[in-house]
Amino acid sequence: MAKQVPYKVRLHIFSPVHIGCDDVYEPTGFMVDKGAKRLVAFDPLDFVRSLNAADQAKFLAICDRGTLESIVELYRFMGNREARPEWRSVPVAGGFLASYERVLTKLNPRNERDVKQELNKFMIARTSYLPLDQAPYIPGSALKGALRTGWLNALNKGKRQDARNARQMEEQLMGGNFAGDPFRLVKISDLLPIGRPETRICYAVNKKKKLSKYDARGPQQILEVIRHDTQSIFEGVITLHEPEQGAPVRKENAVPVESIFFGKATGFFLQEMTADEELLKGINLPSGVRSAMQKAFGDRLLKEVFPVRIGRHAGAESVTVVGARNIRIMGKQGEPAKNGIHSTTLWLAGDSPKAENNLHPFGWAALEILPPDSANPYPARTFTDRPTAPEEDATVTERKPEPPPVVTESVTWPSAVLTWSPGNAVLTASFEGKKAELKLSSDRSIVPEPLRKKLFERKAAVTARLTLEKNGNLLKIVGIEMI
Repeated sequence: MAKQVPYKVRLHIFSPVHIGCDDVYEPTGFMVDKGAKRLVAFDPLDFVRSLNAADQAKFLAICDRGTLESIVELYRFMGNREARPEWRSVPVAGGFLASYERVLTKLNPRNERDVKQELNKFMIARTSYLPLDQAPYIPGSALKGALRTGWLNALNKGKRQDARNARQMEEQLMGGNFAGDPFRLVKISDLLPIGRPETRICYAVNKKKKLSKYDARGPQQILEVIRHDTQSIFEGVITLHEPEQGAPVRKENAVPVESIFFGKATGFFLQEMTADEELLKGINLPSGVRSAMQKAFGDRLLKEVFPVRIGRHAGAESVTVVGARNIRIMGKQGEPAKNGIHSTTLWLAGDSPKAENNLHPFGWAALEILPPDSANPYPARTFTDRPTAPEEDATVTERKPEPPPVVTESVTWPSAVLTWSPGNAVLTASFEGKKAELKLSSDRSIVPEPLRKKLFERKAAVTARLTLEKNGNLLKIVGIEMI
């Protein structure tokens, strides 16, 4: 059997991180607590149940209209409601509160053009989260992509390459096509949170890399990010495999099954951190990422802890290979785009669309390699209490009777509400205060075809008849029918 070495790892967040999951905070799923400066997210059905009969009728009437004007009315209707303590809340930037207040007080819902513009700018992209408790997590694919970029840079050593044929360059550096790609032998689990890392709603602010009297152009973006100013740590496992005899991956091309791999795969990010510091200094914006890492880890930095950059807006330079960069640069208004080896703008996390202060680079984290004998990497992610059984006394022969088997029964929900979360590929059904979830792969045939477009493409709620299997307290969706 080929050798494999698992490494327990921790990822420490040192600047705002957003990992896209194709999900957003919907207008019918949140309100804003202006006093506490927090966005309060909830299940729409929980919100409806919290209303009295008159308000329920008014709320449903607004939803039934389905117009742009009704969305503004919906914001205003929910803006004066009181948040419940069990609903999840997320801190928001001051600029977001100003935008929200503008929608509530100044926006004319009958001016369709203004409503479209304002609501398009008001889209809030969620960061990747766990479906059970909505806590943020780091997908293993995000970290693997960063380490792959670092490894390619280590192999290329700055050599000039034809940037127009990235696939051919990768095959040449890695020593094989997809079947022979050595990174197929690098397995990275999802990194789960220790405790409950906090998120925050902020803006992505586009800045020119050189001081200019003109602002950089770019669409307004509101993102949920994992906070760096509170403790945000995630744990997982990276396993390095040696190729088996006869495998397409040749041994001379395989990544080393030893800790030296991490230093080589992350050395590139140390260079990019230095370049990032110089760049921010040139536009009068300090970067405290390196000093914060040094303060946290001291002599362990670059020996057991290594800088990486992940997620959205990590910068074009941090996701490309030195010597083979072909970055698309937008021209001045009316001029065509061109390509270059460096981008001319960068995105920073800020409190408003035009923020000048309190700006932070996106995506910086520290990858800590834990000792082999360290504790279980997932101590904080238990959702049920399962006490450990006491050791059995060898002198006792009498055994306790086995508990009766749990009987599976069939349950029908005649009019359940189905919602779809694309970021986690989870279908959620709600009926009379009960909930059931179903993880869907690419096969969505369980959902009747007439419902699929509205549910999966428009991401709108639908009503259907459900058949479920009940096993103890667990409910499993086994059939969905049109009403």
